[in-house]
Amino acid sequence: MTKANILIIDDEVDLCQSLLELLEEEEYQVFIAHSGKEGLIKVQENLPDLVLLDIKMTGIDGIETLKRITAIDKNISVIMLTAYQTVETAVKAMKLGAYDYISKPFNFEELKIIIKRALQAHDLSQEVVSLRQQLRDKFSFKNIIGKGDKIKEVLYKIEKVAPTNATVLIRGDSGSGKELIAKNIHQYSPRRDKPFIAVDCASIPETLIESELFGHTKGAFTGAIAKRIGKFELAQSGTLFLDEIGNLPVSIQAKLLRALQEGEINRIGEKYPIKIDVRMIIASNTNLEEDIKRGTFREDLYYRINVFSILLPTLKERKEDIPLLALHFLNQFNPILGKNIKHISEESMKLLINYFWPGNVRELQNVIQQGMIMAEDIILPEHLPFHIKENLVGADLVSARTEEGERIKLAEGISLKEMINRFSKDSERRIILEVLKRTYWNKTKAAKLLKINYKTLYLKIKEYNLHPTNL
Repeated sequence: MTKANILIIDDEVDLCQSLLELLEEEEYQVFIAHSGKEGLIKVQENLPDLVLLDIKMTGIDGIETLKRITAIDKNISVIMLTAYQTVETAVKAMKLGAYDYISKPFNFEELKIIIKRALQAHDLSQEVVSLRQQLRDKFSFKNIIGKGDKIKEVLYKIEKVAPTNATVLIRGDSGSGKELIAKNIHQYSPRRDKPFIAVDCASIPETLIESELFGHTKGAFTGAIAKRIGKFELAQSGTLFLDEIGNLPVSIQAKLLRALQEGEINRIGEKYPIKIDVRMIIASNTNLEEDIKRGTFREDLYYRINVFSILLPTLKERKEDIPLLALHFLNQFNPILGKNIKHISEESMKLLINYFWPGNVRELQNVIQQGMIMAEDIILPEHLPFHIKENLVGADLVSARTEEGERIKLAEGISLKEMINRFSKDSERRIILEVLKRTYWNKTKAAKLLKINYKTLYLKIKEYNLHPTNL
């Protein structure tokens, strides 16, 4: 491990020599300057990790020296050395960016502890700077965060297929970001200025899916009191994204196949076909080949949609991207939650990297949000959900005790997906409550901060049975 560089700036020669000897015994690399002017020169020459800076010096005093050090590199940690009568000045120095201060004469053991903490803060700051730079230097695709080979391969494929009109099949587990990939393909295509329409096939009842996709005429069936424009027509000249295609009934798959082959659809109750010009992006989290064997998915439709395939890695397959993703979510949710959290502690980051992540990126997003709600300025292990701290997945979650001390009572035989969904719902409820509290239950403002429409917020409030008394 590289030795930390420490610069001592103090006009007391004997004190400097004593500190030099003591710190070198601790295996630090130490430099000495006996004035503010000399110290600033050595700061520029050596860029130390830490500066021990005396407040009262002849010439340039400690406060002015601190200001100039911060101007050179704001990430250098500075500990002020002060006599008792200048403690108020030391507090002023901390407001200007000093990490801490210690009064002379000081206990060396106490100073060692402060130095260790300051260097840890410096290392964390440097890591954040590095991560921010990686975020700036990442591929230019919107909100696709990552530096590993697996995500780079995904980005390469997007770059190749986006400018074409080819149908794209995106495959990946729930929470891996399939819709985000679809939106980027659309954004970098010639159709970027036209509509992007997303349909979650799993969330629409079988009796309504045909009308949802293809539309219907007035009186086409009982309850059709007005003409309805389907998603295909709404996406005209743009992109239609069908998520969870494996959930489509076989009868609707036949109509989808015709739309892809012939470039036309029929509204329910309409005699004449309607020409469509739509780019199709399809997504699935199931094994479509197995669905074909079971007879639940048409083989001819499979070959029609599998023109260009993109396989999304799970989060556990791209753990090197977790620090970048976590920082991205911090930046994303600070304004929404009214927070200014800039760091995740080293211990917390280790927990995040070592966790299994069955819910993938979506689960990480929820965990970061929950940690931000609980934290003040830095996310510590105690701010993370219990199952992350204990690295619990699957059956271990059944008897897990949450951080509030409440026992999770899950029905025997419950699926892992449903377990993760319950944790996600809890995080969502907390976030909505936090934003409602910030806006004093002004639902219009809250919806704007959450980037959802008013109706969605209203339904969420109703779903979670939220009232102002919850706050």
